[in-house]
Amino acid sequence: MRRAAAARLALLRSSHSACCAGSIALAPVNVAAAAAAAMGHACRVEAAAAASLLLPAAARLCPAQQAQYQQVALFRSLLRSRASKTSKPVPMKPPPTRPLKGPVRRVLWSAGKALGLAVVTVPLAAVGALVVSGWEDAEATELILSLPRSARTVWWGARAAYRYKALAARHPDRKSEEYLGELAALHEEEAQRLLLLCQANGGMYIKAGQLAVALRAVPQEYRTILEVLQDRVPSRPFEEIDKALVKELGAPASELFSRFDPVATAAASLAQVHRAWLRDGSPVAVKVQYPGLQAAVMGDVASMTVLAKAGARLFPDVNLVWLFEELQRKLVQELDFRIEATNSQRLAECMRGRQDVAVPRVVPELCGRRVLCMEWVDGCKVTDEESLQRAGLDPKAVGMLLLEAFADMTFVHGHVHGDPHPGNILVRADWASQGWFSWLMLGRQPRPQLVLLDHGLYIDLPRDMRLQYCQMWCAFVLNDKDTAAQAATALGGERAGRILPEVLRPRNWATVSKEERRQFRQEAGIHSFSDLAEILEQAPRSLLDTLRITAMVRHTAAQLGATIADRLRINVTAAFRGMRLHAAATEASNGSDAAEGSGAPVRAAVAAAAAGAATAAGRGRRRGAAGGASMSKKGGIQVAGSAVGGGRMEYFGVLRSRSKRWQLELRIWLLRGAFWLASVLQGLMVRVMPPTAVVLT
Repeated sequence: MRRAAAARLALLRSSHSACCAGSIALAPVNVAAAAAAAMGHACRVEAAAAASLLLPAAARLCPAQQAQYQQVALFRSLLRSRASKTSKPVPMKPPPTRPLKGPVRRVLWSAGKALGLAVVTVPLAAVGALVVSGWEDAEATELILSLPRSARTVWWGARAAYRYKALAARHPDRKSEEYLGELAALHEEEAQRLLLLCQANGGMYIKAGQLAVALRAVPQEYRTILEVLQDRVPSRPFEEIDKALVKELGAPASELFSRFDPVATAAASLAQVHRAWLRDGSPVAVKVQYPGLQAAVMGDVASMTVLAKAGARLFPDVNLVWLFEELQRKLVQELDFRIEATNSQRLAECMRGRQDVAVPRVVPELCGRRVLCMEWVDGCKVTDEESLQRAGLDPKAVGMLLLEAFADMTFVHGHVHGDPHPGNILVRADWASQGWFSWLMLGRQPRPQLVLLDHGLYIDLPRDMRLQYCQMWCAFVLNDKDTAAQAATALGGERAGRILPEVLRPRNWATVSKEERRQFRQEAGIHSFSDLAEILEQAPRSLLDTLRITAMVRHTAAQLGATIADRLRINVTAAFRGMRLHAAATEASNGSDAAEGSGAPVRAAVAAAAAGAATAAGRGRRRGAAGGASMSKKGGIQVAGSAVGGGRMEYFGVLRSRSKRWQLELRIWLLRGAFWLASVLQGLMVRVMPPTAVVLT
């Protein structure tokens, strides 16, 4: 600053002295030289500007000095170019501020210290208070760590609510194309932010997003974006897992197992899995729940529920409180590994007659509420088509087997795996179960065997609901819409009677026109997302879970090559078998009451039911699916672990007629026979004709 002031003073003095001496022509050169000498590299721009002001005046007063004027002009241009390359702006110093004095300074200083101290001590004090009140240290820590996740969730909810309210205020007409277009764009923006929120929070937020997508409880834009959510998290250190084993089983891993791999083979939001070996050398999978997880889950679900209730007050048409209540109910089952062990054992009992479905054996002495030990099973992922083909398996056959297994769970046993995503289903080649006819016609080939994992969540269908669901599917084969509507009405009410038959009836929705879809929505009374949310809220939870599972299995089977005709044939076959087994069990129950202690009628009915189930199973793979029947205390019959007795079945529509039921059975046999014949011909063609010819045909 001092150099700039001195430069300006030298500039003024030089110009004044030149003018007074009358040497106007030489003044510009002197001025520029003085400016450059005084300012150096700091203010060359000012010097050039001053010279440019003096040069025109000098040219007018001294026209004879044109040559000297040109030299000065050249000097000016060089000075400007050098200044633009080398000069740097002089930093401007802010004006001095007066420091705070007196009581204001002391108050602000004390408030800053108190805030910093609170940031450090409040979480520690909260953890200590929870531990003293009976909480474990890990649970108390996880509960406090859930607060930032809750804060992020509340911020997203408040921001989204403001934007939706502002959009509604700008458009009074909620059915205009402009409003619907902006609403769809806003859905996409907020869905992207919600996706980032779920990925940042992890854990229960990912599960909540997956549940909302599976139940179709959010708009289409949200479902499309949230489908990428994956329940995968980094694994915890082995020290934490070993402490959890000590707390749950009373001993560390080194004492419980002969070997224990400290590196987790899989890690999810609730637990991680390690491979270990028992004392006899058998490999097992040890699933250990994260320490303090229950407290974190409680805090996260409470935050989401409060946010959903606030959203329901702001937007009465969209009430998703039931979704988080459903999530909390499911988590109660998944957090107790003893329930998972019981579910797996019950499913193994249901599938005892099938050689193409396996359930890992549970090691009960090494299981607890937070630890589960099961048989280790090797296999490839059900959707890994390359691995399936390398193992000699046909992906389409795997897809049909998947449909058959879940059709049996749904229609026959009413005990359904609740989380059938591809990561929970393995496939391995079974060389021992091939029948002699298949070996004679097609040669030695392996058969696929499904291995079902993760049995924490299961759906138990009530008997009446299962039978109504069976009749609705049987009505599809008879092409009787009235019977299907009556069964669907009994399932979920009048609106479900209009919707379910159209939604579940096997068809290629890609070929359905927009006009037909719009007409279907009008007939079903679905005019907005709020109508769909109301239907989902009022429908029975077991029915919603069944539809969700059916959609997941259908999607996986379609990826493997299973067709719509395959799904219809498999589901109807299992539905009719479920109805027939119930009728046989009911007759056996009535016969037991009339036998007065004689067990002959009961044994005859049970044998008939078992023989019928084995015959309807087909392919020689379900040898005695109901062979494990036994009498219950109430007179009902337990077929493969499922209660199928206990009351007379109510038929709907044309199924009340015995002749129609015979006609239904005949159609099912024709469907199965046509499929068997086509399979045999295809196998012979593949074996006899060259591969190139098969491709050309």
